[in-house]
Amino acid sequence: MVVSRYPNEEPILKPNVKYVANMHGNEAVGRELMLHLITYLINNYYTDNYVRWLLDTTRIHIMPSMNPDGFESAIEGQCSGGQGRYNARGFDLNRNFPDFFKTNNKQQQPETDAVKGWLDSVQFVLSGNIHGGALVASYPYDNEANNMFTTFSSPSLTPDDDVFRYLASVFSFNHENMHLGIPCRDGTPGFSNGTTNGAAWYPLTGGMQDYNYVYGGVMEVTFEISCCKFPLKSELERYWRENRKGLLHFLGEVHKGVKGIVKDSSNNPIPKAALKIRGRDMTFYSTKRGEYWRILLPGSYIIEARADGYKPAEEEFIITSQEVTIQNITMYPTRVVSDQSHVSSEGPWEKHLDIGLDIAATAGPMANGEGSTSDTQLLSTHEKFDDSLEKSSVISESEYDEYFSGMGIAKEQEKADGNLTDYDIPPTADAVSAAGSLVRNFGFHYGFNYCTVIIVLAFSWWLRL
Repeated sequence: MVVSRYPNEEPILKPNVKYVANMHGNEAVGRELMLHLITYLINNYYTDNYVRWLLDTTRIHIMPSMNPDGFESAIEGQCSGGQGRYNARGFDLNRNFPDFFKTNNKQQQPETDAVKGWLDSVQFVLSGNIHGGALVASYPYDNEANNMFTTFSSPSLTPDDDVFRYLASVFSFNHENMHLGIPCRDGTPGFSNGTTNGAAWYPLTGGMQDYNYVYGGVMEVTFEISCCKFPLKSELERYWRENRKGLLHFLGEVHKGVKGIVKDSSNNPIPKAALKIRGRDMTFYSTKRGEYWRILLPGSYIIEARADGYKPAEEEFIITSQEVTIQNITMYPTRVVSDQSHVSSEGPWEKHLDIGLDIAATAGPMANGEGSTSDTQLLSTHEKFDDSLEKSSVISESEYDEYFSGMGIAKEQEKADGNLTDYDIPPTADAVSAAGSLVRNFGFHYGFNYCTVIIVLAFSWWLRL
């Protein structure tokens, strides 16, 4: 279900956030809390300013049960055990996603495929994955690279570890008792501040939160919200009271960090542009409308953008704690030409682009016979280059050489007399006609003069005889 002021509309840059519950069918508290959350948001829109702001500015997606088959086989009142944990085919859905660290050979399940398709169709920014059986907010990575020298669990940190720690703590400290780190069972340690790195708790392969982060560009945190997996329904009111504030405040964190539009110089959106925050080696992508979002803590950052057919771009921006920063990114084509069919992906074109020259592809003859467009473009190019020499106080010999060598010109000859004959210019009809006339005239005059010389020499020889 989508809960928003206008759920059927998708205004530009309005972020999408989601909650997924009941992934393990016997962890039932989250399933019920999601139904309570939907009701609470709708009923309090006109009376709670925070709820109104949330629904006006956010598209909230809620999946109360990812594993309804497992839930049907689970038993109310069972606080532990595995009955109902798996789907109808006996698969643990939180071990069924592609993994960043290891190959996951488990057969992909319909529920897993549905969530993957969901992520492909909606660019989520923030997500909560709700479980039961413990009391902790767990953040990526859930898995770690193989390490034969490690005999105990250790943290596996993402490039956005500071953000994940913060997001986990937002939920934990808004929960009635999660942040106290009280263990669910005697003899087991609690979690400091009620948060943990997933792999530091215990590593697992095929988890959904790692898939969201690595493959979907979504910041997802797992919330273990009850020590009992499937408590009696009489306890649901208490669980709602304990978790309500955390669930609401976590949604609002989607409005932290940076957002913007990736566009070209004509203000057209660039979809699927690859984006990265410098110093954080994790790529995310712009939407089909060029939108992007990234949750970041206050500080100064540089965002880098790459897209096929465009020069890499980067923008520096500052994040404050008060509001989201809007930073649009403009990207420029790697080459500007009038006829793309003549452009080579390597060679002279790249050299012209490197020194900032606008070289247009050669065209055919002009209809009025006044010369080819390539002649005009060529002269225009020389004029631009000459202008750049006049305007620039410093231009290196290597740049000059690179420019002319890229055009296929004998540079010494070019420097000496400005000879243009080495350019590869398609001849015009007039040029061919003129050249033919020149050859004919040359042949006539040369033949006539040659015959005259022969006659004079013969006559001289006859006189000597």
